[in-house]
Amino acid sequence: MLTAPHAMRRSVLPVIVSVVVWGLVSGCARQPVAVVNGRAIGVETLDRAMKERVREHARQKVDVDRERLKRAVLAQLVDERLVLDEAAKRGIRVPDDEVNAEVDSVREKMGSGPFQKMLDASGENIRGYQKRTQERMIAARFVEGLEKESPVTEEEIRDYYRSSPKPFITPARMLVKMVEMGSEEDALRALKEMRAEKMDFDEAAGRLRAEGKATVIDYGWVSADFFSPEISSGLMNLGAGQYGGPYKGVSGYYLVRVKERQPERIAAFDEVRDEIRKVLTQQRKAEAYAAWLEGARKHSAIEISLK
Repeated sequence: MLTAPHAMRRSVLPVIVSVVVWGLVSGCARQPVAVVNGRAIGVETLDRAMKERVREHARQKVDVDRERLKRAVLAQLVDERLVLDEAAKRGIRVPDDEVNAEVDSVREKMGSGPFQKMLDASGENIRGYQKRTQERMIAARFVEGLEKESPVTEEEIRDYYRSSPKPFITPARMLVKMVEMGSEEDALRALKEMRAEKMDFDEAAGRLRAEGKATVIDYGWVSADFFSPEISSGLMNLGAGQYGGPYKGVSGYYLVRVKERQPERIAAFDEVRDEIRKVLTQQRKAEAYAAWLEGARKHSAIEISLK
């Protein structure tokens, strides 16, 4: 993981499709709060989007001005309507099987119970959620298409690297291997045997795994702060080729070995090329979307009737 300049660490892409698209379907609104090119956005749609946004703020323990938030959410819904209409004109589609796969993935990650609670909290059924998911995916593909019309070039990437006010830093890292055991007693016993017999760490780890006494994990090159504070502290005190423990982790006790260390250094261009490309691509997406949206708003009939 690279520690890039401040400008690179910050997210440069504004929220383009941040609010889940709330089923902006013509004719679904009994009480329109806005009409976009003849298509209504109903109060029901706005209320559902508001509930979701309020829940997000509550989870983050952020106080909100509900009236200001409502107008911001409505503005987002208007923009989404413009995006979906333009996507339809361009023939952008997302097949049902892709939508179903995405929904199934969300359900699997959340768990069936929490997933159903989410649906109940928003006051919708699975079909409504599938429709919103499809619209979100369509909107994302539309924005992706805008950036592809003007892709980032290799020269732009090199210019970004050369002109950066701060160098791109590769933090100190180490080559780590861990042996996870269920109890501190077992880990202490294994460590004692390894040292008494002057065993190679890899050999001892292999034996413990073969005997079903431990799980062995090769983490590869990582930074110490990747791990819990106790393990991280232990790693920082180990030199190249040394091992130690046991250290308490989330699910057990760990014996750890640092095979090699690399100090913090300035990253070469080839090491950060892909990361710079991602940053510039995000910027290009944001600029392309902002420019398109400004034009779409100017050339669209938008009526807001929110009181």
